[in-house]
This record gives sequence, structure tokens and C-alpha cells, in this order.
Amino acid sequence: MVADTTYYDALGVPPTATELEIKKAYRKLAIVTHPDKNPGDETAHVRFQAIGEAYQVLSNEELRKRYDKYGKEDAVPGGGFGDEEDPAEFFSMIFGGSAFVDLIGEISLMKDLTATMDITMQEIEEQELAEAAEEKLHIHDEEVKAAAATGEASHAAGTAAPAPAPAPAPAAAAEPSEKPAPTSGTSTPRRYLGQQAIMDKSEEEARMDAAGLSQEEKELRKKEKKKGLSREQQERLAAYELERKKAREERVNTLATKLVDKLSVWTETDKGPDVTRAFEEKIRLEVENLKMESFGLEILHAIGATYTSKATSFIKSQKFLGISGFFSRLKDKGTLAKETWTTISTAIDAQMTMEEMAKLEEKGGEDWTDEKKAEYEKKVTGKILAAAWRGSKFEIQSVLRDVCDQVLGDKRIKLEKRLERAHALVIAGNIYSKAERDPEEEGDYMAFEQLMAEAMSKKGKDEKKKKKEKSKHEHHHHEEETTA
Repeated sequence: MVADTTYYDALGVPPTATELEIKKAYRKLAIVTHPDKNPGDETAHVRFQAIGEAYQVLSNEELRKRYDKYGKEDAVPGGGFGDEEDPAEFFSMIFGGSAFVDLIGEISLMKDLTATMDITMQEIEEQELAEAAEEKLHIHDEEVKAAAATGEASHAAGTAAPAPAPAPAPAAAAEPSEKPAPTSGTSTPRRYLGQQAIMDKSEEEARMDAAGLSQEEKELRKKEKKKGLSREQQERLAAYELERKKAREERVNTLATKLVDKLSVWTETDKGPDVTRAFEEKIRLEVENLKMESFGLEILHAIGATYTSKATSFIKSQKFLGISGFFSRLKDKGTLAKETWTTISTAIDAQMTMEEMAKLEEKGGEDWTDEKKAEYEKKVTGKILAAAWRGSKFEIQSVLRDVCDQVLGDKRIKLEKRLERAHALVIAGNIYSKAERDPEEEGDYMAFEQLMAEAMSKKGKDEKKKKKEKSKHEHHHHEEETTA
């Protein structure tokens, strides 16, 4: 018996649930209840937060023990409950989660974007702070100058009409002269802030002064510098790029080892009909589980297409003096160029939709109703997901191409064995590519796939409509010219 079941009830699992069962339950519920999936639903955030709180406790072995024994009050994390989910973790959860790790590794797209943004945005934030400080110094400097001007005016007025005054007492006369006198040879006169700002002028500023640049040219230089990156940022980005490259190499090596182990079930046998059927059945069972994951079908199809393409190209390269293999490689390059363009255009489309929504929201008015806003939020979410998926697919297939090259191109292995691996890859690739779900297998946890499909479907319809209107306009214009 446990002291409280609230968290277990929130995730829909029994108190005896395993760590894996809790993780799966949370992942499915998090996708269904995420606020992005439920625009306009004010309760979505509260429900999502409750699920996150339950998972935060039940996924931690020590917290779970305390919760089971004493209840919620004694199972609060040391740093409290997080208000928001980790974007990288949630991103990973949407695109297959941990289920695909042995096939594609961990998708690093969101992690890389976050790290790069952290580095590049730091300079902008520091620049804004520096500008704010400089503005304050400038204001203070102007105030000091104004005060000095007032003092000079008063002094001038005093010399124009001198009035007799009693001679100061010796003590009083000595006092002001003693205050500014330096106490030692190492002391320096105290500067006001305006002077300090001038003295602390950067080397870049000094160089621009020495070059005799005008104020406008100086401002232009500063703007150009803002667009670029500082030396420190460049070094940090270069260091991160090396780290990312090393992580990718390790990822490829690990996946290549796992792929060889998987293919050896067929390649290290007599490869007879019974063994081939057993190998195919093993892959099908794997597909049955993986296809139920979020974006599971899309990932399986991406894996299948890469395996089949690389294996077929390798097999053909060993026949007809490698001519067929050469054309296969050309086709692969064409496919890669197309995928690159699709990835970029999808990201641009998402950006344009976000800007369109921002303009409508800023404009407001009677037309900008809650329903219209919810519809746009859904549309934007779908297009962002489409862009994220395109980027993830590009990364997955890029990594798998390197994995296949390593598995099939290892010259330490006999060519005969590598050809067997290629045939096994074709078998597996065809099964992955043909993966599909029955209608009854489509659940709520496929929500983000549906959002993306709807957004892309609308985009396709809009493009067809634009083409039709353009064609109609051109035809009408041609008729007018003929009549004339």
C-alpha cells in the first residue's frame, strides 16, 4: 500500500508501474495535454503542469520512495517543481522519444539550436547593457558640464562687480587647499563619471578617432560590428562545433556497431528461406512497436528510405563496372538537394505564418476574435512542427548515410560480407518503408502529427489556389492581347 495515489492517477498507471511504464504514460499524456495542442483551452496549462509534477516525482527513485511512504507533502524536489518543460526533452519526446535511440541515436537539432542561440545572443544582451550604461554616463556628463558653465557664469558676474569682503581667517584659508592636496605620490585626482567614460574609451574607438572617421561612419562601424560576432563568441562557437562533431562521430560509431549486430542475425547464417523469414519477422515486430510512437511512421519511413537507397547503390556499384552505382549516387545527391530545399522552404513558411499572425494580433479589431486567434495558433504550431520535423528528418538521414557508409565501406571486412550486409539492409529497409497503422491504431498521442498534416495540407491547397488564379489571370491577359 502507498500513502497517496494522486500522482499515479494523474498518469493513469498503478502504484506498481515500472520506470519505463511511467515514462511512456507521461510521454503520451504530455503530448495530448500540451498547451500548444490545445489553443484556447485555459485548463490545458494546469493539466499539463499536474502531469509534469507527477512525472517529476515518480521518475525520481528517491522522491518516489518518499511519496509512496509519506505522500505529496514530503516528496517535493529540492529546487521545487519546474513551471516549464525542458524544450530539448519535449522536442525529443515528440520525435520518437527514447524508443528510436538504437536506430537513430539522440536527435541533437534542438540542443544545437539552443546552445548556438545562447552563445550568439550573449553579445547582444551585453551590448544593450553597455549602451544603457553609456547613455547614463552621457546624461551625467552633460549635467556636470551644465553645472560647470553655471559656476563660470557666476564667477564672471563676481569679477565684474567686486564687493569688499573681510580677509579670511588663516585656518579657513588653509582648509580648502589641504583637501585636494595629494597624500602621496601614487595617488591620482578623482575623476567624475564623464571623464572616466572618456578615459575608458575602447581601443576600437581610439582607432576610429585616429583614422579621422566622422560620427556617422563611427555609428555605421558599430552597427556592422553588432551584426558580426566577437572573438570570444567565435571561439566558443568553434569549440562547440568541435564538441558537436565529436558527439556525431561517436553517435555514428555506436549506431554502426548496433546495425552490424542487427544484420548479423541474417548475415552470419546460411541465409536460407527459414532464416530470412525469421529475420523479416524480427524486423516486423520491431516496426509494430515503433510505429505507435509519436512521429513513429515518419521516422521509420525515413530510416527505410536511407537503408534501401544506400544498400542498393552499394550493390549496383559492384556490377556493370560500377556505372549503375554512379548513377545511383547522382540520384542520391539529387534527393539530398531536394530535401535541403524542402527543409529551408518549410522553415521560411513557418516564419512567414508567425509574422502574419503577429501583424493580425497587433492590428486587432473586430475580426481578430478568440476563435480566429485559436485557429492561427493551431496553424502556427503545425507549421513549426513541420519545420522541426524537416530539420530532424534531414539530421536523421544525414547520420544514417554515414552509418551505412561505415557498415558497407569498411575495407577490413571482405567484400562478400559487405554485400551480404547490403542485402540485409534492403530487407530491413523495405519493411521500415512499408510500415503503416490501422485506423484503430491512430490515438490522441498522434496529435502533433495531425497538426502538422493539417498545416501542410492547407499549405498545399493554398499553393494550388494561387497557381490556379495566376494561370487564370495569364489566360485572361492573353485573350485581351489577342483581341487587341
